[in-house]
Amino acid sequence: MCRQLPLPPQGQGRLIPIFFRGNPKPLDPLGQDIYSIKHPHEKVLTVKARMPMLRKILKAIKNPRKGWQFFSFMLRHTFRKRRGTLVIIGMESGGVFSLMHRGYEKCFGFEANPERFKKLKGKYKKYPNIKLNNVAIAQYDGEITFNISNNNGASSSIGTFDEKWQKEYKGKKIEMIKSITVPCINLYNFCKNNNIDFIDNYMSDIQGMDLEVLKTMKPMIDQGRIGAITCEVTKDEKCNIYKDLPENSESGFADLLNENYELIASGWGTLKDNKFEQIPEDAWEMDCKWKLKNS
Repeated sequence: MCRQLPLPPQGQGRLIPIFFRGNPKPLDPLGQDIYSIKHPHEKVLTVKARMPMLRKILKAIKNPRKGWQFFSFMLRHTFRKRRGTLVIIGMESGGVFSLMHRGYEKCFGFEANPERFKKLKGKYKKYPNIKLNNVAIAQYDGEITFNISNNNGASSSIGTFDEKWQKEYKGKKIEMIKSITVPCINLYNFCKNNNIDFIDNYMSDIQGMDLEVLKTMKPMIDQGRIGAITCEVTKDEKCNIYKDLPENSESGFADLLNENYELIASGWGTLKDNKFEQIPEDAWEMDCKWKLKNS
């Protein structure tokens, strides 16, 4: 079965027909697809992907430059020799982890939302190098209250929303719809208990808790035992969008990291080293990446 998607604007590349393998009925979100895209530089990319990835393809068509950054990020991790350790906190089935896990010898993933975790576990069960954990990451080992948001859980957090952010947010109102109790762990303790001596790539998107969790990793930060760090960061001129959580600011990250790390990228989503994207003035958050100095 073949479905032709709309062509991008002239001069921005062309789309090759997308061939769906399997039942012509609406695909299961975890069903596999095959599609090809021809970039303006005439390189053809044939990629196996899942339905959440297809939504990213559609976004890429609207923004070809960002789309090419997305694909080059994926290809860079897909075809390199597996090496090192990836630690990622806060996951989704079609998220950045799906683009990069093939490039690492060991992957440790953490997701607190049980429903999201169930999908992740099913998706990655055939990968022995991926160790998934259905826990929240906090300052201590134990249990914690976790709030589930109405946007498919994407903004779920141990915190609750600041009303000012909710008022300013452009789009459907995001709110918490239920609270559950989940196990939580201290990440540094986890690393010690699992003999993780060096983390090549540390990534977190944990809804207002990125800085607090990273602080628990200070012994490894001070010893230069994390190669690269990517976190969701609140702009200095804004406050944490979760009113009952500690600050998650640019300055806070700088205080923690500047001695041993340098900021090398900022923007949204997949970041490109040495590129600092323009963030809309009214945005409260952005993604930032640091790397170990002299590495």
